[in-house]
Amino acid sequence: MNELLNKNIEIKDGQNQLLRQGWKFRFILYGFLTGIIFDILFYNKTLGVSYPVFIIFLLILFIVEFRKNLKLLNKYAWLFVVPILLLSLTFFIYSNPVLKILNYLLIPLLVLMFIIILAKINKSDWSNIRFVGDIVKRIFVPIRFIHRPFTGLAETGADGDGSKGKTANRPLLKILTGILISVPILALILWLLTSADLVFKDLFINIPVFTAFKHFLLVVAVAIYTACFAWALIKAFNEREEVLYNRKQRKLFLDPTVIITTLILTNAVYGVFSYVQFAYLFGAISYTLPSTFTYAEYARRGFAELVIVTIINFAILIFAVTYVNKEAKRIFTAVRALLCMLVVFTFVILVSAFYRMTLYEQAYGFTYLRIFVQAFMVMLFFLFIVNIIYIWVPKLPIVKSYFIIALAVYIALNFANVDVIIAKNNLARYRSIQQIDLAYLKGLSWDAMPELKSFYASIKDSKETGEKQLAGDLLIYFNDRKSELEKIKSWQSFNISRYRAASLPLSSF
Repeated sequence: MNELLNKNIEIKDGQNQLLRQGWKFRFILYGFLTGIIFDILFYNKTLGVSYPVFIIFLLILFIVEFRKNLKLLNKYAWLFVVPILLLSLTFFIYSNPVLKILNYLLIPLLVLMFIIILAKINKSDWSNIRFVGDIVKRIFVPIRFIHRPFTGLAETGADGDGSKGKTANRPLLKILTGILISVPILALILWLLTSADLVFKDLFINIPVFTAFKHFLLVVAVAIYTACFAWALIKAFNEREEVLYNRKQRKLFLDPTVIITTLILTNAVYGVFSYVQFAYLFGAISYTLPSTFTYAEYARRGFAELVIVTIINFAILIFAVTYVNKEAKRIFTAVRALLCMLVVFTFVILVSAFYRMTLYEQAYGFTYLRIFVQAFMVMLFFLFIVNIIYIWVPKLPIVKSYFIIALAVYIALNFANVDVIIAKNNLARYRSIQQIDLAYLKGLSWDAMPELKSFYASIKDSKETGEKQLAGDLLIYFNDRKSELEKIKSWQSFNISRYRAASLPLSSF
């Protein structure tokens, strides 16, 4: 106990020293530095190499702030850096628009999880669903400290021993504080005025000062939030040892007889359902689907069934393993056996749904949604393998396992180059059955350009009317895309897929 108290005192002394050593200026400096870097990398620029550069900058900034306290941090949390860097690199390597949007939302959440776990400021373990509350709290808590940059400057101006130098600096600090307070007010007023009068908007936008003001507004906005987040983080890190969380695990023991009865009835229904799925699967192989169903309906109904069954089975499995009374070992073994049967039935449905989606792609082609659906099914396959392990090893951290598997599958999907997969398979489908949705292929990202270029080279000298038309449409498409590439010149927007597309010789078209 004394060792724990001494450790807490040591932690407090180290953190209090951090707060005493000019925390006001340090946080404000971090904020404005982050704002300036953010403005340089992202303002009015296409995402590219700038994104991983910014993530690396944030990680370096975090290490610099906690360099004296690295031993107090959770060393295992550094593993989060791997998926963060891998996903951020996709902005530099690929151009898939859907994954870009998802990564733009997911990476900040992963960074937040990394910081929370590394600094040990989470109240709940990240295997607990209540950990989501910790994430939400860390996103919005900095808003409580939105006044800190202003009061920090004001307090700094009021401090001192009355010396002439410090007194002379007070008006300057007050003016700076007034400017910072005026920024959001002016931004709102200017937005309203430019929206109300188009002439005023046209005149105001053409003023060079307006461009500078927009840069200044972005820097200040990022700076304020960063400074407030840093303050909230250090405050939580400093106080994390002051509260002891005595988490009492309350077990809602369910009667095993009730669970066994439920599982028997459920498995009976799933058994019949699986039999029907096998009938559909064999019917699909011989192309003898019921006349009332099309392939599109067949695939869609299968995926909906899969989602519903997944939710139901996850709930049944987790509740049964966690909350069933385990004192009667034979009865609990029967529960486990029935749960394994439940998972097996789910595997049958999963395989059936995956195969039907394959049939759907063969009939109608490959798209983002269909590839993502298949990736989701693959993820569910691995999750159900974890479920089987969890049935016999209840101590397995199931939520962590779900998270790691889902993240691993998602990262693999990012690096699978979905656009190339879609382009290759649709072009192979054209060569097989002479059907192609060129409009959809032209809507793919820069990643698909080399595949389309190869396809163009194979049909540009064709004498068939249809292929001549395709070649003409592709030539117009290539010229339009080349024009788009010429507009993206900043180093911040550099991207490998765009570079490869720009390197394609126009003369060969």
